[in-house]
Amino acid sequence: MRICFVSHSTGRHGAELALLELLEGLVKLGVTCLVIVPKEGPLLIELDRLDIEWKIMGYPKWRITGYPRWLSKKRLAPYRFTRTIIGLLRSVQLARTISKWNCDVVYTNTSSISVGALAAWFARKPHVWHLHESGHHMGLKYDFGERRTVRLINYFSEVIIVVSSSLRNTLSTHIEPYRMRLIYQSVTINSEIKRTDDLNFDKKVFQCVIVASMHPYKGQDEAIAALSELILRGMKVHLLIIGEGWNSFQARLHQQIESLGLVQHVELAGYIKNPIHYIQAADVVLVCSHWESFGRVTIEAMLSGRPVIGSANGATAELIQDGVTGLLYNSGDHHKLADKIQYLYENPEEKLRLGTAARIWATDRFTQDRYAKEVFDLLKKMLKKKISEQSAVCNQ
Repeated sequence: MRICFVSHSTGRHGAELALLELLEGLVKLGVTCLVIVPKEGPLLIELDRLDIEWKIMGYPKWRITGYPRWLSKKRLAPYRFTRTIIGLLRSVQLARTISKWNCDVVYTNTSSISVGALAAWFARKPHVWHLHESGHHMGLKYDFGERRTVRLINYFSEVIIVVSSSLRNTLSTHIEPYRMRLIYQSVTINSEIKRTDDLNFDKKVFQCVIVASMHPYKGQDEAIAALSELILRGMKVHLLIIGEGWNSFQARLHQQIESLGLVQHVELAGYIKNPIHYIQAADVVLVCSHWESFGRVTIEAMLSGRPVIGSANGATAELIQDGVTGLLYNSGDHHKLADKIQYLYENPEEKLRLGTAARIWATDRFTQDRYAKEVFDLLKKMLKKKISEQSAVCNQ
């Protein structure tokens, strides 16, 4: 089997890490992979490490996360039109590459780009769309609007893979149910663990960690508000926030920290290449997102044996069984979040019990071998069906 993967970026975020895990697993199964990317970036280093062929083609996305200040309403329509034309031209170029490479399947990773689907249509190859996000919940602005975009995804895909039941339910109003397949991605954590002493964590202070991109829907402001409440209650707590993203939101968080007098209690660490070491050294990991389509950080914390407190919506509520493998609170209620943190602060045996239960639950469920085999079997079944349909047409 020869698969052409189309990636929306060359970063090292959740969707790209999931792609790398899938590629590594498929290579072990004897699949030949080609990865198309829009530009240079750290993802290419990992592809070289896996000895996977890649090619750069400068294609645009067909969505943005919020609107930049320079993009006024007058400029929006021409901007979208220009991107659409460039996307079509790049799709034709990509179709030629796909045909020349003689791939069996075109596989688009995330809903951020359309060039892979259009190129597959031009090259008459089956297309698979792997969706990791929901535009409605994550504030994504698609050039054609969310409803039309999801319908186009449905039209241009043989199979649509979703990463959680929550995402499947969100998309079910515009995507035919028979096209969607739920496959939980794998999560592999680095086995090389730093000594806790190297992380400058004060062992006398209860350490909370949140790892997420800097966007309003990720809820870092809610975690800061909860920490302020805990400080008022006389608790010795510290919050480490890891991640990068919107500069405007980060500035807002800095202002919030200063206004609440939390400069000594909250640290914005920015981007950290391997945050797993900080997760493993934390007392509790917070997942305060208003909605998550999956939640890689949740599983990383579970596999590390750390208790997770998450908002009770989206896939977070799907992954955490409240009181058994973690704790849940209602998103938007920072007082309840503070109560949950205080509960673990005052009951260290519960912190240990929840972390242990989470590790046992997650260990055999999110393996790379399982992930790659489920995707491989799905693609094999899809190709067999296509060949059968083509034979039936030829025999008529």
